[in-house]
Amino acid sequence: MPENPLNFSRVGVASAEVIPKFVVRPQGGSSTFLRIGSCVALLFFSVGATLFTEMSKSSDGTYPYNSFMIPCTVEAVKLFVSTGLLLSSKLRGDIVVVSLTPSKFASYILPALCYFVSNNCMFYIIRELGPTTFQITNNLKVLATGVLMRIFLGRRMTWLRWKALMLLVLGSVVTQIQPGDSDNAESSKLGYILALVNSFAAGAGGVISEKLLKGTDNAVVDSIHWQNMQLYFFGLAFGLGSSISKMYASDGNGLFQGFNTCASATVVSLAMAGLLVSFVLKYLDNFAKCFVNALSIIFVALVYAAMQHEGLQLKLIVGIVLTCMALEQYNLPQ
Repeated sequence: MPENPLNFSRVGVASAEVIPKFVVRPQGGSSTFLRIGSCVALLFFSVGATLFTEMSKSSDGTYPYNSFMIPCTVEAVKLFVSTGLLLSSKLRGDIVVVSLTPSKFASYILPALCYFVSNNCMFYIIRELGPTTFQITNNLKVLATGVLMRIFLGRRMTWLRWKALMLLVLGSVVTQIQPGDSDNAESSKLGYILALVNSFAAGAGGVISEKLLKGTDNAVVDSIHWQNMQLYFFGLAFGLGSSISKMYASDGNGLFQGFNTCASATVVSLAMAGLLVSFVLKYLDNFAKCFVNALSIIFVALVYAAMQHEGLQLKLIVGIVLTCMALEQYNLPQ
């Protein structure tokens, strides 16, 4: 997560469970630029992660490495970076809250599991449906997130905003229309099933994470770096378990056997995107993340069109228009 640029001040702690060490003061109006910048950076790394994942495949369309090692390594990198950011804040004399109780610590298991399922689905969906179709089906999480936010956070939305979210999904779908394309029908069935699982797993992970990151109204909230460390600890534990079991189930090759440059770039992109997602969830919300994901679809489609020396197709133009309409409608006075 990018370093919090805010000022810090000491506050009292009402709960006996909280260790009163350091606390972040809420952001002021000057943070608007930072929030927009974090969304732009998230867009950049999200697009990069999809492109590098596709480029990391062999000529036969398979991954030459243990794909389970990608999310596992990503969690390790995020845990390392978050630890470094927390320690650097401590060394600079910044004031942050760090508390540890069994119940708080265990509460990060569920979102970590959801993210683990979603991250591993990514590789199979890209293999079955391709990178751009992955991006389009990935937007099913927009509607899944809306439903889950209503269930877990009690967040109500007006009909105008629901229509905006449906426009967002429609705009993404239009960009991927391929008339007459019926190849890999059997594989596509599996791909779409995984896409549905991915949508609800990612949506649930995001909604639960937002609830944990923002905390309750009357409680002092821990440092975002400490919150991330707990989430990434469980993410790393799930990742290591699956990676090691897969390695022993195969021919016993090393964990990073077949890792290439693009796979490493995928790790960096996903790690940066993950850190930025936590920032967006804490200081904005899940729908800001959903709109960034929707924009990434269009950028991936544009990049692939440029790589194939294609002109700007009508479906991309329509998709861009619908996405812009969704953005505008969602932010209209309700």
